[in-house]
Amino acid sequence: MRSALVGALLCGVAIGAAAQQRQVTFEEPQPVTVSGFAVGTAAYDRSQRSNTLTAGKLAVSFFKPAGDAYFFGQVTTVLENSEPSTEIDNLIVSWTPHTATRWSLAFGRFDAPIGFERDDEPLNLIATNSFNFQFGRPSKLTGAIVRLTASPRLELAAAAADGWDVPVDNNRGKTVLLRAQWLPLDRFTVAVTGLYGPERDATDAHQRSLLSPDLTLDLGRLIVGAELNLGRERDRGGDLTWGGGAATAFLRLGRSLGMSARYDHLSDADGVVTGTPQVLRSVSIGPMWFYSQAQEGIFSNIEHTRFHLPQIALRAALRLDYSTQPFFATSSGGVERTDTRAVVELVYLF
Repeated sequence: MRSALVGALLCGVAIGAAAQQRQVTFEEPQPVTVSGFAVGTAAYDRSQRSNTLTAGKLAVSFFKPAGDAYFFGQVTTVLENSEPSTEIDNLIVSWTPHTATRWSLAFGRFDAPIGFERDDEPLNLIATNSFNFQFGRPSKLTGAIVRLTASPRLELAAAAADGWDVPVDNNRGKTVLLRAQWLPLDRFTVAVTGLYGPERDATDAHQRSLLSPDLTLDLGRLIVGAELNLGRERDRGGDLTWGGGAATAFLRLGRSLGMSARYDHLSDADGVVTGTPQVLRSVSIGPMWFYSQAQEGIFSNIEHTRFHLPQIALRAALRLDYSTQPFFATSSGGVERTDTRAVVELVYLF
């Protein structure tokens, strides 16, 4: 009797929906996934004569699939100079047609698909970012990007964006990006990215171009990531140029222990990206202790590697910086050519 009543009820629902031309489904809607990370830092800066402890960053992200599309957003609060600031770090609406799954279209604010380093601490293998990441190329873009998986070993991408790291367009022009990514061998990724567009405020002149090849090699216990950045900007008195590269290595010493090292070189002879004609160099080295695996999400691995993001990571780094010109601010208000920094960083993913 109970089965008959249930069957009659289901038939009634189906007939009513058919009369209203609605599709009936008994599948539960996919929920919104909330995740994020927190970063605490202890740092020492010799030039600044500072010794600080900070709960420096909190990021909360939201992921919602919807058929052929998904939404991903991340809001990040950062403590800088004792003042908190909050921004929309990522805001991505992505669509992959089910009839053409090799293609995808995304719109919003996203990590620039350039190089090995990333803006978010969990996606890096060392506790500080390089001069190349800071000055030599953009880390964020706001615009639209189209990706094509041409084959299992070749991916192409094209994007149009407002400009380098600007949340709101600062001129009338757009920055165009083209990228080709190739896997000649398993666990070995080679890519090249080109950008072109105006980057100065309130003018479409002074077009800037950047050529940035990068590679990632995953040998299991050893991961190597490297990038080059070769830039040029048009100027009335002649083209302004800069160039540099950074190489990062991570050696896994045990189940929960590893060692990272990075060499960084940036030549800015015209002072176009750093504001000072100079050559910057840095060497960073330090251990990493990590525990457990973070939950699966839109970001689950260090990009192009099998290293799964740990839920807890404790990273230390000793960094030696050098410039050919006085550049590093001191506690007395001056500048000097060298600096030494030590950082201990605790990263927790939830």
